[in-house]
Amino acid sequence: MKLLNRLLALVVSLTLIAVAMIVVADLIADWTGRRPAVIDWHATYRWAQRTTWDAGSVRRICLLLCLLGLALLAAELKPRRPARLVTDSEDPAIDTAYTRRGVAQAVRTAVTEVDGIDRTAVTVRRRRIRVHAHAVAREPSSASSIRESATRAARARLDALDLRRPPKLVVQISTRGR
Repeated sequence: MKLLNRLLALVVSLTLIAVAMIVVADLIADWTGRRPAVIDWHATYRWAQRTTWDAGSVRRICLLLCLLGLALLAAELKPRRPARLVTDSEDPAIDTAYTRRGVAQAVRTAVTEVDGIDRTAVTVRRRRIRVHAHAVAREPSSASSIRESATRAARARLDALDLRRPPKLVVQISTRGR
């Protein structure tokens, strides 16, 4: 969502800059007595005077602007993902929470400490924590035991964090032999 907001802000700002540059160029051209530099405002004004509100082109422009406005509204009304995962506290007046990055780092540390795992990537979402671990295993049976150990370690770390609504834990192990 953050990326979408930044892209929308970039598009809107570049559009405003382009429109401002066109207006300035046309104003300078008008003040110097030259023909319109970019847009013939007088022709546009005459077109607007002779075009009625129920003309097809006006309706299409209005529809396009309404769709653009609805798209912007929908993008802003979509609930953003929580930046913090709230913990249970003995005192309801105290608000404690972990950031997503902090929870990911805690789970990553716990899983990386399991024997046989050399790399771990953790993704924390609202309802799910996904752990991708890379293990060095000689046999498929040892890979399943590594997965169980990694799941236990991640679950123990999540339980220690005491989250109010702990996300579902999904652990995936990819193996490669030495």
